[in-house]
Amino acid sequence: MTSNYFFYIFYSIIQGVTEFIPISSSGHLNLLELLHGEINSRNYLYETTAHFSSLLALIIYLFNHKHLAIHNVKNYFLLITLATIPAVIFGALIMFYSWSFFSLKLIGYTSIVGGILLYFSDLKFFQVINITNKKFKFFVAGLFQCLAFLPGFSRSGSCIIAFRMMGEDRQKSSVMSLYLGVPIILISFLSNFKDIKAISLDLNLAIIFTVTFIFAYLSLKLFISFINKIGFKPFVIYRLIFGIFILTVLA
Repeated sequence: MTSNYFFYIFYSIIQGVTEFIPISSSGHLNLLELLHGEINSRNYLYETTAHFSSLLALIIYLFNHKHLAIHNVKNYFLLITLATIPAVIFGALIMFYSWSFFSLKLIGYTSIVGGILLYFSDLKFFQVINITNKKFKFFVAGLFQCLAFLPGFSRSGSCIIAFRMMGEDRQKSSVMSLYLGVPIILISFLSNFKDIKAISLDLNLAIIFTVTFIFAYLSLKLFISFINKIGFKPFVIYRLIFGIFILTVLA
């Protein structure tokens, strides 16, 4: 295992910051690994540690803010399950057929298209779908969540777009995207865990776990606290710049 500590510190910061905000963690990490020459030599132990640390930060955040109260879990358990079914089916198809969607151009295009959709979903005149049935609403969000299999699109972004289109406010749409993220991140963690050949504790592992957790928790807290005030425009602008940069400079 390499001892490139600065790379793994940066990797962990990117993972922690981007996992729960609508700019795509996979797109950024794929790009980082490509530029670092690691895209063809995946370290499943490190990836699993990053996913576990992000999941732990999310669960602690939800617990600290009363989202894991028994009545809340009962109210949302079935809804979250329904929303997860499309991603499980699509993920199984990807694994069965060994589909690969990675390319720099795709990350560039999905970043731009996702940013544009996020912008329009945040406008009142675009919120034209009036769905009162919660089960159907979450299932629709689950369908949108499948867009995140395209690197650069963003899992949280796709969920937020769906909920905003269906009339939810910014903060609630963002919180619902966190709810839907729990099973997806858990599945991703378990999927990588089965591919680990051996577990070896080293400083890289400690860096990834600690730095990812700190930045994931802080980004969660700041994002949910201020999203109603700042809106999604800063994320839209960033996505457009990020996508254009990839397509014009790197692709």
